Amino acid sequence: MNQLPRIERFLTLANKLLHIFIALALLAASVLVIAQFIVQAWQTVEAGSYARGFLTALGNLFVLWILSSLISAEVRWLKTGIFDVLVFIEVALITLLRQLVILPVELGHDLKNWAWAYGLITFAILAVGIVYFLMQRQPPPPVEDPL
Repeated sequence: MNQLPRIERFLTLANKLLHIFIALALLAASVLVIAQFIVQAWQTVEAGSYARGFLTALGNLFVLWILSSLISAEVRWLKTGIFDVLVFIEVALITLLRQLVILPVELGHDLKNWAWAYGLITFAILAVGIVYFLMQRQPPPPVEDPL
């Protein structure tokens, strides 16, 4: 029974190290997205297709926003040990908004598919928005340490 606290400390340390690794991987992904944004902006200027390039670049900024939210959640977890599930709902909402913005670039000029895709994404945004609103309204239950 004396080994249990030692194992618990080891697992807690390992978990913190894993979260630090995740945060660093998210940071590396953010740097790559920034680099991709710069390259796409340059290619847009060279090609002269500003509307399409702007929408694609805006899609990259939405990805950067997602990565920023996840990094903030990791930092919060490392500081407090509390991870808020609301972050994943925010990420889902941002992802759907990104999809709404870049849809014209992906679908081209097919109006029939546009209407269908915009309808589905709008419905999904509404559903996720309602879940976000309901979870935001209700204060989280107190967390008790089981050990």
